[in-house]
Amino acid sequence: MSDHDNPFNEPLPNNPPDRRLILLAGVMLMASLGSVYAWSVFTKPLHAAYHWANWQTSLVFSLAVAGLGFSALYTGPLVAKLGGRRLMKRSAVFFVSGYLIAALGLYLGSGVIGDIKTPWVSWLSFIILALGYGVIGGIGLGTGYLTAVSTIAGWYPDKKGFATGMIVMGFGIGALFMSKVFAPIAMDVAEKNVAGAFLFIAGVYGVIMTIACRFIYSPHVTVSNKHVATVADTYEHLPNVHVRLWLTCFTYSLAGLGILSQLARLMQDVSKGADPTLSADTLTAVGATLVAIASLGNSVGRLIWAWLSDHFGRVNIFATLLGTAGIVYLVLPHASSPVLFSILICFVIASYGGGFGTIPSLISDLYGSKRMSSLHGLALTGWATAGLIAPPFFGFLYDKIPDQAASYAYYICAGSLFTSMILVFSVKKLHKHCTTPAVPNDIAK
Repeated sequence: MSDHDNPFNEPLPNNPPDRRLILLAGVMLMASLGSVYAWSVFTKPLHAAYHWANWQTSLVFSLAVAGLGFSALYTGPLVAKLGGRRLMKRSAVFFVSGYLIAALGLYLGSGVIGDIKTPWVSWLSFIILALGYGVIGGIGLGTGYLTAVSTIAGWYPDKKGFATGMIVMGFGIGALFMSKVFAPIAMDVAEKNVAGAFLFIAGVYGVIMTIACRFIYSPHVTVSNKHVATVADTYEHLPNVHVRLWLTCFTYSLAGLGILSQLARLMQDVSKGADPTLSADTLTAVGATLVAIASLGNSVGRLIWAWLSDHFGRVNIFATLLGTAGIVYLVLPHASSPVLFSILICFVIASYGGGFGTIPSLISDLYGSKRMSSLHGLALTGWATAGLIAPPFFGFLYDKIPDQAASYAYYICAGSLFTSMILVFSVKKLHKHCTTPAVPNDIAK
């Protein structure tokens, strides 16, 4: 293999790398990053030990979400310059450092420099926690998420939906694993001390991510990987296409994140309405169970919908998942049965996950694999913006109109998804043109 086939100075294997092994490494990396979605597991012990307000602990997660989206925008152009392995290593360093810095902040607030009830001690501890978990960790999240999706998609040009679905499913599985398995183990090992748990988590993920990075290769280091040149590789899009992609990601994320932020409460309300005799502990358990099941649906939906888009058309499947989820949201206000409510909620959350599994392939179809990372990063800022807006807004509805908040939320979600569906349909003709095989003259350009 010549030097020009290896522009990123990555170590080359003796034989052509097995793309299945690269996919597995990518899923491991994404599962590690996905642990950020389990932040709520730590909020209760943080409230008990550090006496912070709910808005403070919520702010830490919002910073991580914003960090993911906006660092992905910055990372997009770098994928084609630095390569997958170098950026994934950078992601691992930022992500693990975020946990370590957060642990330092919590350690300083545990009595080392003064009583946590002293304002300056409390604020110093909180700021370091937010800087570590939210800002530094968020940069690692965005760098890794964008790089993993772009790299794996490049290895599977013939199965883009399946590959991107698998890789983003790893993100969802990581959240479920952290909340139900790893976080409880870490808290037990650290004897219920969150700072100690963060140190343990950082050590384990540091090892996992270091090993996984050794199996990451950029698709450009191989001579050929079944790529078929299309019009998309050289097509010059109007700026309004960028805007439509951003709005698509923003609108479906607005619906998904808004409902996810209130999911346990919604389930508790439905269950209490069906059986007013249920105790508070039972209602809490019911809400937590639905959150876990919905998380699994979110993960599986990322793979299933994306895989279907390989076989039945990218735009057709994307629009279908958005439209059907929108219809389900219109039905939800009338679902009084906890079982029926759970089934419908799991479907809409699976569709929300399906959007993340499908949009990278749609972008690749429209812009070509070389420009995919930059445009995917732009689209993810739509998700980050929705993450900053939706949870506080839906919480505001519950503060102001608690009896009607759920119904308003469902109708807002339905409207958001129908808007997103229209936006996806608006690029159907363009998508068909861009996926047309390029003629030799186009390739030469």
